[in-house]
Amino acid sequence: MVGRLRAASTDLAQIEVKAAGGGLPKDIWPTVSAFSNGDGGLIILGLDEKHHFAAVEGFDATAIRDAVSNGFRPRRSDEGAGPVTPRPIGSVDIAVVDDAPVVVVDVEALPAGQRPLFVTSQGKEAGTYERVGDGDRRMSTYGVFLLSTNVEQPRVDSDPVPGATLNDLEHDLVERFVARLRRRRPRSVVDLTSVKDILVRHNVLASDGATPTLAGLLALGRYPQHFVPQAMVTFTVYPGTSKDVFVGEQRMLDRRVIEGPIPAMVEDVVRAVLQNIQVRRVVAGAGARDEPEIPELAIRESIANALTHRDYSPWALGDQVRVELFPDRLEIANPGGIWGGRRVVDLFSGTSRSRNAVLSALLADVPMLNTEEAVSENAGSGIPAMTGALGRSGLAAPRYVARVTDLTVVLDRHGLLSPETSDWLDSVGATDMDADLRRTLVLVHRGYAVDDQVLRAQLAMDSADAKHVLRRLVDDGWLQFPRRTDGAYRPGHRLDGVRRDQVALFPQADVRAPAPGSIDDRILNALADAGQLSVRAMADRLDTTVGTLRPRLRVLVAEGVVIATAPPTSRHREYRLSAQG
Repeated sequence: MVGRLRAASTDLAQIEVKAAGGGLPKDIWPTVSAFSNGDGGLIILGLDEKHHFAAVEGFDATAIRDAVSNGFRPRRSDEGAGPVTPRPIGSVDIAVVDDAPVVVVDVEALPAGQRPLFVTSQGKEAGTYERVGDGDRRMSTYGVFLLSTNVEQPRVDSDPVPGATLNDLEHDLVERFVARLRRRRPRSVVDLTSVKDILVRHNVLASDGATPTLAGLLALGRYPQHFVPQAMVTFTVYPGTSKDVFVGEQRMLDRRVIEGPIPAMVEDVVRAVLQNIQVRRVVAGAGARDEPEIPELAIRESIANALTHRDYSPWALGDQVRVELFPDRLEIANPGGIWGGRRVVDLFSGTSRSRNAVLSALLADVPMLNTEEAVSENAGSGIPAMTGALGRSGLAAPRYVARVTDLTVVLDRHGLLSPETSDWLDSVGATDMDADLRRTLVLVHRGYAVDDQVLRAQLAMDSADAKHVLRRLVDDGWLQFPRRTDGAYRPGHRLDGVRRDQVALFPQADVRAPAPGSIDDRILNALADAGQLSVRAMADRLDTTVGTLRPRLRVLVAEGVVIATAPPTSRHREYRLSAQG
């Protein structure tokens, strides 16, 4: 890691270095806040960035370790708060760089229900930080609001819209919605004869029976933007792979503002994208058919998801959904990150959890304008369906970039093993590997948070085969095990120093790739030598702490590489290598 820092001549997204020659620096706590509110990170104390990350002379590692540990420890009820609130999670240890001691602080991501973590003396509003590039930035008020409410079910979509009336609903769409309910969900309307009563029961109208709710207006309104102007979509086509590229004097090849109720916006966006992408002729049996380079189903599901799950709170109503087409990809971004404490890898699980519960339920029964198909299924099936459609077209699974205040899905326009990726595989010496291994490395190269579930979806393999592929890449040094039991695999030392795709959408996957001799390797080697060890015996053997080993052992047990001999609560719990280890 220090080698990577020296090669880059700067801190990295999830590695922060501080000299700490004169004692514990106060700016460590904004970094702890930023890492805790994001995906975690590593702080190294005792190296001087200004002198090419050389060891700081006279650095008192023991004193600095104890000072940091004091900030991480639990507080008694009769004590004041620590330097950050709530208490951070992580480990503090002493390591050696160039024969000099340094303090390594491994900060874990804080669970969603405990965020935001903020600098106590600055208060929540001013003291909550996020990681931007290689620095810490005060989080916006909107970001703090989202972190603070991330596990509370929002109710804004069920609020009545002031000034709106029944006449602001599209009569034909309402009729088709009610007819669909009577046909598909008769029990939900069996005792109701009035259309108005049906609309109240299904939260299209507020309890007064006269005022549309926000969800009702968005799903069935004539022109919802009269009341919520930015609840729209902007569509832009760019000539280059970034927004600052001009072709001649053109910076945009197409730009449209797309409005109306959600069913209309979904159809109009799909039409706009299809008009601007290539179509290929595919032979099917005795005939042939035209297929767009991005499957229509994937485009439709992506925009429906963005409009359904975006943040409609007052904080976000000044922003719109953005659909942007580049020569190599389609990006769809919506205000509001992933709601409910879920992470990117959780999106592929096939479960449904909606920020806008009323709107999501409505859209499962609201038909599209030109078909009887509903806007969405509200069953968690959208992303698996997208992934399947993309895979059948030889394309990668959808990529998601999740930040606190927004979420972007990226759909590639070119297949995994393209000439560009073949050149990259050749540059890192991976050309002769098995196809599944090469495809997995390409996913990492493109910025995917790779685990066995992503490989199942992308490469159509079962869990056992996916785990086998990942383990082979770990054994050969291409990847390393996840940081957490539910995390993604990370680049290993053989990818260290390789300049990967600069437009990768998961830059955090590019950091913290350790050199050979990582803690995982040391654990496995110790067990291979000793046969079986307790965590304390292992800590003594490896000259580290129990707190450092426990999270890694949890991961290795979850990956099936190490076997625990007793339950976690047992005093006699020891560890040994599994048959595959």
